[in-house]
Amino acid sequence: MACCCDFEYANLGGLGQWLSEQTDMQRPNADSAYYDEFLQLQIKLQKRIVSLRKNGHLVQEDMADYELSLRQYQRMEQNPQAIVSLWQLFKIAKAHGLDIDEILRFD
Repeated sequence: MACCCDFEYANLGGLGQWLSEQTDMQRPNADSAYYDEFLQLQIKLQKRIVSLRKNGHLVQEDMADYELSLRQYQRMEQNPQAIVSLWQLFKIAKAHGLDIDEILRFD
């Protein structure tokens, strides 16, 4: 029995097939040579999203308007390792009227 996701992917043609094959999202592996550097990036992102929200006079609940559940957003603010996807960063950028590349600037 196909799930709803398979149906949606089927309507996307070749892209849909590729997306349906991406079921095993890779998370950082502590054994990776890049793990510490990636963790530092996640910590910078965590600080950046907290700063953006507070400077924008938003509360965590406001992030639900941008397809981020309260619990999901709280996890990202509390645990930098919860920030795992480009899609999450894209929605956070939109919540602050920014392009995604602006989220990744750490001046």
